[in-house]
Amino acid sequence: MDSFANTARGAPVAVRLAATICDAARRDEKDETVLHAVERLVLDTLGCALGAAGAAPVAAARAWARAIRGEPAAHLLGTRETSSVVGAALANCTMARHLDMNDCDWSQDPAHPSDNIAACLALAEGCRADVPSFLKSVLVAYEVQMRSTELSKVSFFKTTGWDHTTFVTLATAAAASVLLGLDRLRMAHALAIAGSYPTVGQLRVGQISMMKAVSAGLAASRGIEAAYLASHGITGPLEIFEGKRGMASIMLGECDWDVLTAPVDRWRLPRTCIKQYPAAYIIHSAIDATLALRREHALSPDRISAVSIAGFGWLIEDMVHGMGGKSRYDIDARETADHSLPYCVAVSLVDGEYTLTQLAESRWSAPELKSMLSKVKCVHDPALDGGFPANRPARIRVQTVDGAIYEKQVPFPKGDPRDPLTDAQLAHKFRQLSGAVLSPSGQARAIEVALDLRRHSVAALVQACSPEPTA
Repeated sequence: MDSFANTARGAPVAVRLAATICDAARRDEKDETVLHAVERLVLDTLGCALGAAGAAPVAAARAWARAIRGEPAAHLLGTRETSSVVGAALANCTMARHLDMNDCDWSQDPAHPSDNIAACLALAEGCRADVPSFLKSVLVAYEVQMRSTELSKVSFFKTTGWDHTTFVTLATAAAASVLLGLDRLRMAHALAIAGSYPTVGQLRVGQISMMKAVSAGLAASRGIEAAYLASHGITGPLEIFEGKRGMASIMLGECDWDVLTAPVDRWRLPRTCIKQYPAAYIIHSAIDATLALRREHALSPDRISAVSIAGFGWLIEDMVHGMGGKSRYDIDARETADHSLPYCVAVSLVDGEYTLTQLAESRWSAPELKSMLSKVKCVHDPALDGGFPANRPARIRVQTVDGAIYEKQVPFPKGDPRDPLTDAQLAHKFRQLSGAVLSPSGQARAIEVALDLRRHSVAALVQACSPEPTA
């Protein structure tokens, strides 16, 4: 080990984390299970991105990306246009996040680690990285993002009010440092620069704005900028984590920095949860239970007189009461509908499915939905608190007009590593989402390239996610 590594244990946290990342990135990863887990998440994230190609926040992000074109360049997903890597990261990460169908990790705090994938892809394309380097950058981004959900003694998201996209900036900076080949000291400065730009949690309180989608793209683009600035010699405050006015003091509270800086034994990426539905992940167990009850008992909406949803504390506080903001029974935006426990259950009971169709304004403003929503009562059951966050339990109780009662409890949803989606199910999700951009043959090509990415190139992956040229 060099002198930098030898002093890492007593060095600033940013220095220790950089040493850990550099050591892990230097290893030649050969674990087929780990590598294929990355490929699966790349496919899933690209599907989520292409499914949002026509969304208003994406159009706005692309407009700005066109204005900041430059070199090195990367493609805007779902188009044949390019922007700078910073512009592409902003637009493409916004695409991946908008539908709220990308993956989720939840320990002490929540995170969507795939918020970083589009940024890794943009920079990998821009600097012409090979596939092993791209896959390693994704592993690094996930490692930093997922460690961030474990390190604080209390939830910084729920208790102190900072947003988890704060750590997208750090995770993308780490991944970008790997792709740019930064040495340990410059990487430490990149992390310190990235840590200087946290995101406040107000963006998820009450009625939710488009900033929920854009926040990941903004955070990721800042992470890339931090790595580039450090590569050109800009220094950062190396005690950004633990300093007197650092992240712990201002936003995180007491932290176990060994969680963040410990050597990588096994990559955390394979434990992330992949979503089936466009909704906040802690609602998925309730959706699974609701759809199963409706299917198993042939529950038509006109038969239902009352619905009770029992959940753990965080679920009720966030997805019913809006984290102290406006009630999630009151819906005036798509971004609120997919974060509303009562709405997601009500629409699942009425429609017998929960897809993107259920998030159209025509559904959440429909009379039959408002009628069902009035029958839904959400209650906190303290007995379910002990299962969270390892589980995300929910119990649905439906009473019919003839007095029958049906009940189902689900401890964790489909897509959890204990009940994962298969490659075929991921491919089906991709086809459902990407049809507005890719032809059936284009979808098949994208699925084949992503799920077998180690035998292709970054350029081939980007090309597979671009629409066919028009005559």
